[in-house]
Amino acid sequence: MDKNEQRILHSWAVNAKPWTRVIRDQLLESRALVTDRAIVEAVVQLEPRTFLDIGCGEGWLCRELFCCGFDGWGVDGIAELVESARCFGDVRFVVSSYSDIPSQKFGSINKFDCFICNFSLLGERAIGEIAEAGKSLLEDKGKIIIQTLHPLMACGDSPYSDGWRESSWQGIQLEAFDPAPWYFRTIESWILEFHLRNYQLVKLIEPCHPKTKKPVSIVFIFEQN
Repeated sequence: MDKNEQRILHSWAVNAKPWTRVIRDQLLESRALVTDRAIVEAVVQLEPRTFLDIGCGEGWLCRELFCCGFDGWGVDGIAELVESARCFGDVRFVVSSYSDIPSQKFGSINKFDCFICNFSLLGERAIGEIAEAGKSLLEDKGKIIIQTLHPLMACGDSPYSDGWRESSWQGIQLEAFDPAPWYFRTIESWILEFHLRNYQLVKLIEPCHPKTKKPVSIVFIFEQN
């Protein structure tokens, strides 16, 4: 694991408690107004019987989908986040690196109808690890649903090309965060990387902020060939 990937994990370990408070108190406007609903609607419209929430954090999305009647599990590389996810009494959460997902046990579920990656593919290697896990854990024609920052909005003044970027992680109300790098990809790059791994894009959604009318995020839905 290279230095940037290690920094991502370290940052999320440090940020676990404040991030949990931010999510549970709905302190991040873009999530409260746009992106939380966008990912839930994208999953619900597919009507999967089973799902795996990869990078589940403190588990809010899993809980929403459990309430909708879907069966699934959450997985995250940060033990403290998984512990927070389990605090409501549900044990369907596993601590695992992305590369080790195929070796995990998920109760009675052997294969999933879809993977969900909600703002959780932050490193350069993540696409390859998730695509590889899909070979053994996704059903035939299984889907990978990804929500990430919209590249055109997230690019800022930097060149519109793939590469590592530093994040500011500005504080939210009284919460302070340890910053971490993230790997920026263009829209073309996201699609190409999955196409090269035998997944095809079947849907693209661009959720917009109700005030600015500009895209906040982008949702890709890929299907395994």
